[in-house]
Amino acid sequence: MALPSRADVVVVGGGVMGASIAFHLAARGAGDVLLLERGAVCSGPTRHSTAIVRLHYTQPLLVRMALHGLRVFRAFEEVAGTGSGFTRTGMLFAVAEEERAMLEGNVAVGRAEGAETHLLDAEQVAEVDGRIVADGLAFCFEPEAGHCDPYLVTAGLAAAARRAGAEVREGVRVRAVADGRVETDRGDVDAGAVVVAAGVWSAPLLAPLGYELPVVAAPAEVGRYRLPDGFSPPPAVADFSGRQLYFRPAEPGFLEVGSLAPEHADTPVDPDAPPEGARTATLASYADGVARRLRGARGGHWRGAWTGVYDVTPDWEPAIGRVPGSERVVVAAGFSGHGFKLAPAVGTAVAELVLDGASRTFDLGLLSPERFARGELVGARYGYSVLG
Repeated sequence: MALPSRADVVVVGGGVMGASIAFHLAARGAGDVLLLERGAVCSGPTRHSTAIVRLHYTQPLLVRMALHGLRVFRAFEEVAGTGSGFTRTGMLFAVAEEERAMLEGNVAVGRAEGAETHLLDAEQVAEVDGRIVADGLAFCFEPEAGHCDPYLVTAGLAAAARRAGAEVREGVRVRAVADGRVETDRGDVDAGAVVVAAGVWSAPLLAPLGYELPVVAAPAEVGRYRLPDGFSPPPAVADFSGRQLYFRPAEPGFLEVGSLAPEHADTPVDPDAPPEGARTATLASYADGVARRLRGARGGHWRGAWTGVYDVTPDWEPAIGRVPGSERVVVAAGFSGHGFKLAPAVGTAVAELVLDGASRTFDLGLLSPERFARGELVGARYGYSVLG
């Protein structure tokens, strides 16, 4: 089937971000909305997401955006007509004792924005889960945190976009973006506005406009760890001490385990051919880190692993806004591995930007695509991580 020759808005990228943007545009009555995905919906980095939904950020804007996402995922059937797979697990955040003041600062930021988050001592950590090894660390806890099914969310948003009048076309490779036009392998489409939400592939698409989006394709190795028999699900944990890893329960008896270390960006990968599985040394480090933090977990084994792709910017925060020098092109990319939980808020904000000229719900100034050229990178107020 031929592509339409014109659309009011073309959205490039069929991951969770593009699907959310297309849905919010169509729901707002944006006219002819066309979502283009080169593979299938949720066939790119989103399918490898561990889809953790938490609120632990250093910037108030990001807390607000993540809190909006949490609310949407909990009520996803009302929003999109299908489930999100959201499972509440709670999430513990652990830092070395010398970083306690920074943790306290992050908790204060979250609480000021309405996040339910609490500082815990060792006895309180034991009340959450007595198997957590808390010696010499400082903790906070988000009881409402959890995780979703990334495919259910992305496919649900794409289906909801269709019901709202958007057209979703899979198997269409976008070659370049111009101001008011999209060039594809199926022909060109004139557009009143273009939104590029194609992760690390956004940079080459925007290059013809003279805009350089500074992203690298960084590997995100995740393993599925089979816990010893009879091991009940623990809460999700982000451990910024020692091994710098996170884990969250999957189906009964399993954890999904990944890295929090910023060294991802030091070893870029080909986003079109990421490594299969995960490195043996990585999985060995993960297994040791889980066993050190979760009493009784030693003796489990790996039952599969994969390497996803993060689109990492210099400050590990996304670029959301109009592309410099363009009147009709918006970018939403560079989420650096923490975009899933922000997708509902980004959909709202970008729809407002396209249709109203500015985002009213979330002030996107902090995440301006121009900040890189100006040297105004987003900093962590209380930083011990790459979480923003």
